[in-house]
Amino acid sequence: MAADDGRVLITGGTSGIGRHVAGHLTASGARVWITGTREETVAAALQAGVAEGATVCDVTSPQQLEGAFRDAADTFGGLSGVFANAGIDGQGKPAVDLDIGEITRLFDVNVGGILRTAQLAHRHLDRPGALVVNSSVNALRPESGFADYNASKAAAASIAQSLAVEWAAEGIAVTGICPGYFPSNMTQGWLDDPETRQQLLSHIPMGRFGRPEEIGATVAFLLTPQAQFLSGALIPIAGASNV
Repeated sequence: MAADDGRVLITGGTSGIGRHVAGHLTASGARVWITGTREETVAAALQAGVAEGATVCDVTSPQQLEGAFRDAADTFGGLSGVFANAGIDGQGKPAVDLDIGEITRLFDVNVGGILRTAQLAHRHLDRPGALVVNSSVNALRPESGFADYNASKAAAASIAQSLAVEWAAEGIAVTGICPGYFPSNMTQGWLDDPETRQQLLSHIPMGRFGRPEEIGATVAFLLTPQAQFLSGALIPIAGASNV
């Protein structure tokens, strides 16, 4: 897949990293289909031109997710790549204070949603094809106060590597990205607070937050045939904050 002939589905493509990647791919000439959980955010993303089409979809619903894949594959005549991106934040509390009931929802989205997306990707992807899983730098270097989120993203990374092994012989490359802090709805409150912003920057050797084009270009490359032999890799995009 060259950038200008890709046919890509992105879950959670209406905001944050998913929207950055969708916009990058679309600007490069790829055909992009996104999902989002709310009609208004889906409509806004399409109005902004970040994707060719979209489906309102919650990744915890197998039926809705299957509908999104069917919409994209029917429109594009198949899929060359999938970016399993949809995810939610944790509770932001010390582990001893975590509500176990809320963790169930977190894992249903961040882990179950990845696996559901991957299963449908396996059915619809071209051979060769590519699946990229959005994990987190927290999967490689856990952050205090985020035990639930850290664990969910570590599970997502493990799924990516497990599928890379299982699907390699079929021509499906599976990689994971492990982003650090990028501007998004999930991080905006922290980045807008001067004290929190400075504290976060102190842990990033590069001394800045990620830029949308950096994550867009990385995912775009991982979706190409030139990245097939990277299958199984977990790639930090975090300004060296993973080490």
